[in-house]
Amino acid sequence: MIEVVSHKASVEKATEKAMKRAARMIGGTVAGHAVDLCPVDTGLLRNSITYAIGGEAPEKRVYYDDNNEQTGEYDGEAERDEDHEITVYIGTNVQYAPYQELGAPNIHLNANPFLRPAMENYKREIEQIIQKELGSLR
Repeated sequence: MIEVVSHKASVEKATEKAMKRAARMIGGTVAGHAVDLCPVDTGLLRNSITYAIGGEAPEKRVYYDDNNEQTGEYDGEAERDEDHEITVYIGTNVQYAPYQELGAPNIHLNANPFLRPAMENYKREIEQIIQKELGSLR
């Protein structure tokens, strides 16, 4: 007699845990690179950069400029992406961040991107994180 045992539930759970670990590591890594690349005047923008896993609160809740004169905060949770089980959001809620990242030609402000390069310039590092975390499932 042959008995078939399904380990589907435990494999799915282990895979989800590994993917969340990878998402957190990627979020921290890319946010760290964005901080390093961020243009600095008061430090508010740089200090506001954080990440969040979809459906969870951001890693950083409150931030300050370098002189503790300006502050900001994150409240609530990151949007859960219905198409993907696990999503990591990396960025800032500082109002002028898009102008730094993308520029504003109408007011002669050149772009000083820091988020895109933090992701694009470190793709290999991100791939290694994914390989390490999902490779641990073997």
